[in-house]
Amino acid sequence: MLFDFQSIDDLMKAFDKQLKYFSDCAMYGSNMCEQAHRFQMRLPYHSMLTDDCIENGLDIIQGGARYNYHSTAATGVPNAADSIIALQKTLFESNTISSEEMLNALKNNFEGMDDLRKYLMNKIPKYGNDINEVDEIAASLIEKYRSIIDEYRNPSGGKFFMHIFTFTLMLSLGKLTGASPDGRLAGEPLAYSISPGQGRDKEGFTAVINSLSRIPHHLAAASSSVILEADPVMLKGKSRELFVDLITTAIDKGVGQLQFNVVNADTLRDAQNNPEKHPNLCVRVSGFSQQFSLLDREMQDHIIARVKHTR
Repeated sequence: MLFDFQSIDDLMKAFDKQLKYFSDCAMYGSNMCEQAHRFQMRLPYHSMLTDDCIENGLDIIQGGARYNYHSTAATGVPNAADSIIALQKTLFESNTISSEEMLNALKNNFEGMDDLRKYLMNKIPKYGNDINEVDEIAASLIEKYRSIIDEYRNPSGGKFFMHIFTFTLMLSLGKLTGASPDGRLAGEPLAYSISPGQGRDKEGFTAVINSLSRIPHHLAAASSSVILEADPVMLKGKSRELFVDLITTAIDKGVGQLQFNVVNADTLRDAQNNPEKHPNLCVRVSGFSQQFSLLDREMQDHIIARVKHTR
């Protein structure tokens, strides 16, 4: 239990055991699905267009391809990093509250403990603000997961490759996730891929890029993904050149896939309430773009809540 831990090292040892256990479950499930597909499916056109399937006389489903691998998603990394630093600061460094109080707050979704929740949200360091301590926790979580999945093989003997990508699952998985020590309420969305959680990157665009540069993107063989939001003012006048410089710097520092929305929150809210006024407003959602008016309310709210950087 949470109040049995005497240090952050004790807590992380338990975290590592949980990560290994659920990784075992996930990889077992993935391999079971592949075995089932081999009995139920064939992809002849895909196989004809994939190297070595014809030469091997095997459908891609059966392992006929030259390269047989699976990908697995590391989801919720920013939330986990923010939560771990919160526990470290409040329980083991400052003794702001007791472990029992924290556990009770999480079980009860911070009901009657709004002051604690505000403290966790606003006074504890957050990933995405150029703070080494929390950024390095996020990086270490990715390294841990990569190290674990390196042990697994699929039914064809191929490896599992990691990607740091949620697609649109940050909404549905958030609904299944209880309150967390970073101040996030039960059911609220998780962070998109490796982007900071909504509203948490408060120190500007450069700070976000610096945080992203500490993530080991090169370990995500199936790619990492980030969506950043820029107010249109960042692309006006001399700011446009600085914006380009920031992108170049991010690439030079090894940041993976970057996606951008250039729109302010007021415009998005107006488009939400008056869609007929913004029929051609498109936004980056998650690996794809879509007209804002065609998104459901939940996704619209999620995009609106992301910080719109002005500097």
